[in-house]
This record gives sequence, structure tokens and C-alpha cells, in this order.
Amino acid sequence: MKWYKIFTPELKELIESKNLKGLSLLLREIHPADIAEIIRELEPAERVITLRVLDKTKMADVFSLLDPEEEEELLGFFTESRAKTILLEMSPDDRTQLLDELPASMVNKLLKLFPIEEREETNILLNYPPESAGRIMTTEYVDLGTQITVSEALEHIRRTGPDRETIYTCYAINEHRVLCGVVSLKDIILAKPDQKISQIMSEKIYKVNTTDDQEEAAKAIQKYDFLSLPVVDSENRLVGIITVDDVLDIVEDEATEDFHKMAAIQMPEERYFRAGYFKQLSGRVGWLFVLVLASTISGKVLQKYSLALSSIISLAYFIPMLMGAGGNIGSQSSTLVIRALATGELALRQWWKVLVRETCAGFVIGSVLGTTAFFIAIILLHNTLLGVTVGISVATVVTVGNLAGAATPLIFSYFKLDPAIVSAPLITTIIDVTGIIIYFEIARRILSI
Repeated sequence: MKWYKIFTPELKELIESKNLKGLSLLLREIHPADIAEIIRELEPAERVITLRVLDKTKMADVFSLLDPEEEEELLGFFTESRAKTILLEMSPDDRTQLLDELPASMVNKLLKLFPIEEREETNILLNYPPESAGRIMTTEYVDLGTQITVSEALEHIRRTGPDRETIYTCYAINEHRVLCGVVSLKDIILAKPDQKISQIMSEKIYKVNTTDDQEEAAKAIQKYDFLSLPVVDSENRLVGIITVDDVLDIVEDEATEDFHKMAAIQMPEERYFRAGYFKQLSGRVGWLFVLVLASTISGKVLQKYSLALSSIISLAYFIPMLMGAGGNIGSQSSTLVIRALATGELALRQWWKVLVRETCAGFVIGSVLGTTAFFIAIILLHNTLLGVTVGISVATVVTVGNLAGAATPLIFSYFKLDPAIVSAPLITTIIDVTGIIIYFEIARRILSI
């Protein structure tokens, strides 16, 4: 049991007795992330009461940690004044993410509650392309003029820092807001008070454009261990930053999308329960329909070898083993290569190393499985030639399946297609057809049928 759940009964008791002061004291020492988990255990009316006893900053922190559908439900219980307070206390990127999930009519209603400055800022963020760096950036960052001194910079940080998402990395800009350098808080503290920011800043800047894909920003932060990454416009003017907590959300979303593709599921962007039932079904049926049609090829191939099959009916006993071994190892190798490509561990120029490595791996595994299949056939049917046929077929299909599973994502990547599209069911279907052909061609030669 999660530790924070021990507070749930006491919290419910305080709500029922209307002891709001006791409720406030209980929640004061609990982290916002844990309060968000506790709130999920409560009824809607109890959730509203729990949020209302929090101070506005903590309330906004808890609110931003809830799922979009939970946020939308709670907004329906709040007055316009309360909703405005929560939204204005949220960081710009969290607020944009929430508004992006809400119906357009509710977004327009909420935007009218904002002061003009916040409304314009939110509209700017919402107008960036979906899944772009501009869509997830925050405008709450510390910028410093290149010509101000260290003592002036510290005073500026003290004055503006409480309203910024992070103060540990500051950005040096000129009078035209062009990004000139990056300086850490540590460097500022250790520098002499009369030194200028231009003297201590680093001009080696890693940045992204507002229209760049958010996945590129995530990769940069992950690769260089940044706490934040500057976002600039087409004229290299600093307009926002992307922080590491935003990257965690991006990585989770991208991983989920890849998992869906690899399982041959075209899922909607909405969350599981938020997406309509038939909308989810349509995302699954499409690929399955294609795979069913592709599977008919296997039937057609079997029909071609019907004479060989009728001559030695025992050949049919090992078709499931053959297809399973080839499909499974193909799925394994494709998953390994897709993941390596996604993390940047593997570059397309290394394709030949991958193919050599997976061919060797397939041969070794195929030899082990082929030998096992040989003895199984001997024990079950007491037919040495059939055992040899099955053993060689399994070894060959496993080797070919492993190579095909590794090569297919590389081919997709070469043609600038998402390698994750190479789903496990697709690989299995391809190997099934190939495996049947290999099996019966080997049988024809060894068994003379």
C-alpha cells in the first residue's frame, strides 16, 4: 500500500465533520504529487473541498498534476473566480497543456477571465504547431543583459526568481533579446561582483526553434543532462525555455506512441477512458484487417504445397512450431533494433554491423532450436528423415526471421519512415509466409515428395 493512503480515512473524516482547519493542517506537510494521488481516491465534492483549503500556489501545483479529464471535471465545480486563480497560478506550459485538452467553448470562456497580458501569452503558445517546442515551452525564465554586472544580476534574480520556473540556468540576451549566452547560478555566485555577465557566460549554446519537434528538445536535454533548454524564434530571440519535467512527459508520450505502433494499434491521442469506445476500436481494427488479408497469403502458400502435405501428413504437426519460432525471434530482433534507433544508440550507417551481428545470433539460436526440434520429431514420430527436415527448417527459419526482423526497421528508417511502424504482428505475418515456403522446399528435397 502506498504510504499516503493512510491519510485518506482521516481526510474523509475531516471533510465529513467540516473541520476545514484540521484538513488544511493535515495537507500542509504533504507533497502536491501525493495530494494529487489522494484526491483521486475521493468523490468529486470531496475533491473540491480538499483543493479549496490549500493555498493558491499549492492548489495550482496539485491541479497541474491531475489528468486532463480530472481537471476538466473539477473546473465545472469551481466559480469563475476560483478557476481564474488556479489557472493564473499554473506555469504557462502546464496551463497551455490543460487548455489544449479542453473543449474549444470552455477554452474561450476561460481565456476571457485572464488579464490581457496572460491571455495574449497563452494564445501565442496555443498557436504554435502541435508537438512543437513552442507548444510546451514556458515563458517563466531568468534573462540577464550581457552588460549588467554580477551584483546587478543577483539582485535581478532575487526580485524575479520567485515567479520563475527555474533560476539555476540563466540566459544572457542583448538589447534586441537575441540569445547571446548561458550562465549558471553557480557561476554568478562565484564570480566577482563587478564582472559583467558577458565575461562569465558561455557562448556555446544548445537551443531549439519554436517550430522544432518537441522530441528533438527531449533528446538534447537527455543527451547533455540540461535542466532546461532555451527556445528561440526565427530571429534567434529568446522566447521561452523547456524544462526537464516537460521532457519526462514527452518521453512518456513518445514511448506510448511507439508501443501502440509496435502492437499494430493506431490509438487516438486522447487517454484510454477519454477516447470514445468506437474510436478506439477503429484504431485497432484497421491494422488487424490488413494483417488478416496478409495472412491469407499463408493459406495460399499452403494450398500450393497441398500435394506434399497430403503425401506426409505428419509435416503439418510441426507447422505451428515453425511459424511460432520464426515470428517470435523476428519480433525480438525488430524490437531491439527499433529501440536502439529510437535512443540514438544505433545509427543507420551501422546497418551492416547490425545485419552481421543478427545473422550470427540467428544462426546460433537457430542451431539450438533446430537441434531441439530434431530430437522432438525423432521422439514423437520415430522418423529420422522427418526429424532432419524439421531440424534444418527450424534452424533456417529462425536465422532468416532474425535477420528479417532486424533489417526491416533499418529499411523503414532509410526511407524516412518511423521504424516503430514495423509492428510485431507485421513481422510475424511476413515470417509465417517465408517460413512455410522454406519448410516445404526443404521437405521436398530431403523427403523426395
